[in-house]
Amino acid sequence: MLENAGWQFDVEVHPADWRFPAGPSWLAGWIFAGENRLVTDLRAWIDGRPFLGLPGLPKPGLDEKFLHRPGPPYAGWVIQVTPHRGAALLRLEARDPRGVWTEFFRTPIIVAADAPECPPPAPFSARLTELVPPLLRLHTQRPRTPFATLADEVVSAALAVPLNSLPNPPFHGALEEPRDTGWLRYGRLSVSGWLAHRTGIIKRITALADAVQESPLLHGIARPDIGTIFADLPGREHSQFVGHVDLPANQSAPALLKVFAELENGEKHLAFAQRFTPRVIAGADTPLPPLSKLTFAKALWALRGSAQRHGLPMGARDALVVAAKSAWSAYRTEAPAKVRHRRPPPVSADTGNDNSLLRVLVVTHNLNFEGAPWFIFELARHLHTQPGISVRVLSPQNGPMRRVFEGAGMPVEVVDLSAAFAAASPKEFHAALRATVKTDWSQVDLLVANTMVSFWAVHLARAAQKPALLYVHESSAVRRFFEPVLKPALFPLVEEAFRGAARVVFTADSSRMVFDYLGDGGNFHLLPSWVDVARIDAFAAAHDRAALRHKHGLDPAATLLVNIGSICERKGQHIYLRAAELLRPELHYTYPEKKIQFVMVGARPGLYLDSLKQEAELHGLDNVVFLPETGEIYDFYRLADIFVCTSFEESFPRVLLESAAFRLPIVSTNVNGIAEMLAPDEAWLTAPGDRYQLAEAVKAALAAHFTGDTGRAERARAAIVRRYHAGNSLPRHLALAREAARRT
Repeated sequence: MLENAGWQFDVEVHPADWRFPAGPSWLAGWIFAGENRLVTDLRAWIDGRPFLGLPGLPKPGLDEKFLHRPGPPYAGWVIQVTPHRGAALLRLEARDPRGVWTEFFRTPIIVAADAPECPPPAPFSARLTELVPPLLRLHTQRPRTPFATLADEVVSAALAVPLNSLPNPPFHGALEEPRDTGWLRYGRLSVSGWLAHRTGIIKRITALADAVQESPLLHGIARPDIGTIFADLPGREHSQFVGHVDLPANQSAPALLKVFAELENGEKHLAFAQRFTPRVIAGADTPLPPLSKLTFAKALWALRGSAQRHGLPMGARDALVVAAKSAWSAYRTEAPAKVRHRRPPPVSADTGNDNSLLRVLVVTHNLNFEGAPWFIFELARHLHTQPGISVRVLSPQNGPMRRVFEGAGMPVEVVDLSAAFAAASPKEFHAALRATVKTDWSQVDLLVANTMVSFWAVHLARAAQKPALLYVHESSAVRRFFEPVLKPALFPLVEEAFRGAARVVFTADSSRMVFDYLGDGGNFHLLPSWVDVARIDAFAAAHDRAALRHKHGLDPAATLLVNIGSICERKGQHIYLRAAELLRPELHYTYPEKKIQFVMVGARPGLYLDSLKQEAELHGLDNVVFLPETGEIYDFYRLADIFVCTSFEESFPRVLLESAAFRLPIVSTNVNGIAEMLAPDEAWLTAPGDRYQLAEAVKAALAAHFTGDTGRAERARAAIVRRYHAGNSLPRHLALAREAARRT
C-alpha cells in the first residue's frame, strides 16, 4: 500500500520491473481518496500520451475495510496502455468532483525495442473546431480559472485514449444506449441493451455514472430478436434491460458509464463500460458565454498554447483559418441571444363596463392533472363567468381535465395532431393542420393558447385572421425543447408563433428572458399568476387533516413530506428519492420515535415510475409512498406537514403558490420563476439535482417543524397573498384578453 496526495492506493498489476512488452498491457489496483473525497476518473500518461482507465470497480474486502460497508464508491481500477518505443515515464492521475486532476504515482519505465513508434498526433487544425465549444462552456462554468488551465483540461481530454468494455463469456450482450453520445434529460442518462448468462441467473443489473450513485435498471424484459442470433442462449427471450442513471453536472467529457450484473450467488461483474459525450436535451445545461470576439480570441490563443504544450503540430495555416472560422460560426449560432433587459409595459385591471360579446377558444396542450391545464382552467372559468363571454376548449390530448372543463360548462373537443407534429416541412405541417382541425372560426373572437406546445393554434388563428393570446409556461429555449419531438425544419414555426400572437403572456420574468429575442414586436407581457386564497382558507377550515389522511390511506401520526406534481424526470422525484436514501439513517438516529414519510403525489404509469419504485425497493425505503394523479389536490396540501418541490425547470409553479397559501413550510429548488416567487427567508431553497443540498434543507425544515417554528411558512403566506391574490391578478388577465380581442 502506498500513499500520495492524501490518498491510499496500490498498483497491484503491472509488468515486472515496469518493463513493457510490445502491444497493450494492463495496469490494475485500488485507490481510496478518504471519507470526504471521491475519485471520479483515472488516467495514465505514457510520456505525453494519456490513456483513460476504468475507476470505481468493486474491490471485495477493501471496500468494506475503508467504508465499513460495501461500496459504492468502489476502490478498484484498471487501465490498458500501449507504450510506444522509447517511452520513459508513466504517471497516474486521479480526478476529483471539482474536475481537478492530481498525480498520485509515477515511475520510470522501459519499453521493448520492437514496440511500435509513438503514433503521430492529428494536427491542431483538425481538432480546433471541436475543442472550442467545451472550452467556452468550461469558461462559463469556472470563469475565474485561467483560460490556459481550462484549455489544458480540454486538450488532454480530447487526446486521451478511452477504454470501453464488453461482456466476457459466459456473459453475452450489447449496450445499445448510450454509444458515442449520451442523451441527458434533467440530469438522467438513458441506458438500454440486453444481457444474458450461459450458466447463471442474473439477479440484478445496476449502472453507475458517478462515483457513488448506483442505479438499478429494469431487466428481464422480453427481447424476442436475440433468439435469432443466440438460439441456444439461456434467458435470451427476456434479456432486455432499460433505465436511467444520474449524471453529475460537472462530469468530465468523455463521461464513463459502468453497468454491473449481479448473479444469484452474489458475484458482481462488470458487464459494460462505455465512454460517451453527454448531450443535454432537457434540463439545466452549461451555456456558452455571451457572444464576444474577445472571449473567442482568448479561447483560440489558450488552445494554441495548450496544443504546443501537448506536442501537437499546428497544421497548415489555411486549415487553421478555416477551422477558426467554422468554430466562430458555431459559437455565433449557439451563443445565448442578446437580452435587451426591457420589461414589458404594465397591464391595467380596468375593463370598465365592457360586457360585449366575446367568444373564446381555449387551446391547451393536454388535459392531464398538471399545473398548466389547471392554470388555464381557472383562467377559462373566470372568463366564462364574465357577462358576455363564452368559452370552449380544444386539445390534442384527452385526459381527466376534460370532465373538469365540461363540469364547469365549457365544451371540449379533442383532435389528433400526430400527423402535423410528424411533418418534415412547414408546408406538410400546415396541410396536416388544416386537414385535422375543422374549427368554425366565424364563432371565435379570440384564441387563447396554453403553453408553447400549443404554438400550432396561433398559426390557425392567424390564417383565420383572428387574434391569439399565447401563454408561455416553459423556460427552455425553442430549439432544445422541441428537438425530441419536431423536425428542425419546424422550429421556425414555433418562433413565428411568438411574433405572430397578438399578445404573449409570461407569469415569470425569468421565462420571458429566455424568449426575449422573439419579442421585437412589443407583444410580450408579464402578468402575475394567482392563488384563490378564499377558497383555500374555506377548504382548510372544512376538512380535518386526520380524516384526509385516513381517506388516502396515510398514517395519521406520521410526519409527511409531500411532493405534488406529475411524476416525471422534469419534476426531479429521483432526487427526492436520493435525499430520502441519504437521510434515512440520520433521521432514524435524530428522531427515533418519529415516523417520517416521503410522499409523492402524481404517479402515472411508465418507465420512470417503475424505476423509482424499483430503486425504493432495492434500498429498502419503506418510508416512501407513491400516490396516483388526482383532481383532489387540495387534500394533500391540507394533510401535509412539509411541502417539497424538486423540479429542474419551472416557470411559475402553482403548487408553491397553493402550498404557501396553505401555510406549509416549503423546501424547493431555486429555478426559473421560483426565485421571483419566494425569498430565502420564506422557504428553504436548493440547487436543482443536488441530493445533498436537498437533504440538508429537508433536515432544516423538519427541525423547524418539530420545534414549532412557523416563521418561514407565515412569511411565505403573507408574500403570496400580497402579490398573487386571485382578486388582484385575474382581472388583469381579463383586461388583457379583451384588449387582445380588439386586435385583428
